[in-house]
Amino acid sequence: MSVVLDFLLGMVITALLMPITIKKLKQSKEQAVIRKLGPDHQQKAGTPSLGGAVFVLVALVVAFCLPGTYANGTAFTTILTLAVAIGSFALIGAVDDVLKLARHADDGFAFKPKLAAQSLSAVVVMLLLWSLHVPAILNLPVFGVVYLGYFYVIFIWFWLVGWSNATNLTDGLDGLLGGLAVIAYGANTVLAWQAGSWSMVSFNFVLIGTLAGFLIFNLPKAKIFMGDTGSLALGAGLAVESILLHAVISLLIIGLVFVIETLSVIIQTVSYHFFQKRVFPMSPIHHSFEKFGWSEWQIDIAFWSVGLILAVIALLIF
Repeated sequence: MSVVLDFLLGMVITALLMPITIKKLKQSKEQAVIRKLGPDHQQKAGTPSLGGAVFVLVALVVAFCLPGTYANGTAFTTILTLAVAIGSFALIGAVDDVLKLARHADDGFAFKPKLAAQSLSAVVVMLLLWSLHVPAILNLPVFGVVYLGYFYVIFIWFWLVGWSNATNLTDGLDGLLGGLAVIAYGANTVLAWQAGSWSMVSFNFVLIGTLAGFLIFNLPKAKIFMGDTGSLALGAGLAVESILLHAVISLLIIGLVFVIETLSVIIQTVSYHFFQKRVFPMSPIHHSFEKFGWSEWQIDIAFWSVGLILAVIALLIF
């Protein structure tokens, strides 16, 4: 019953704050700039961004106000680790979003400074995991437990930066990332319940609640976008949860849609750079479906359905 209250608390607070945020952003004239190189989304011009700042902030504040967070040392350190990962990557995204708004452009952080900031956040999370004595292991099918030793440093960096950028690339259509994130965090919640990590279960119910409150205003046609603030934070949170649960392989299945979105960008970039040919009509791959004539609702439902099937498969396997 308490997790239902966690969910409702996150959803209701976010749903109440979102109209206020939308109104304030519209009054300030600080609204998202639509990418000129992307598909024709000019009808979305003037839609406020920074919705991710609301649901991330609500999730973190509510999580630290829950009594269960302080039930024991393990519960607190789990929430603290998630908060540092999600909060630090949200901050990077917020700087990116604010720069876009200030410049009235579709790009904020340059690639190198953004990567440097993400790397610094990954190092902070890494040091926190080390201080909490999280073992440097991967639990792999067939191979069993694999000790990474010093390679754990490289893995943590790759995992956090990779997943934060994967969810960031997926955030290109109204409601798409929000719905997929609800499914992915829902699957992680089941894994956390099986592992007895009740603090993570509680946190995830709060976060899923805030995402539900946000989606009320983000489904097609969106009244507000989450921006990089939300998309980077969601990927970092998924990555850290998989590390804490020793379930990194399961995340590759649960989050396979994010992986495919990222691969489509890499393949398209390499193909065009070296051969001047495009493999896809447009990347990330969700934009290709727009080129095929699919509506945003059709793409959302198709991608959510695939994400849900993958999550069920992962849970059945692990």
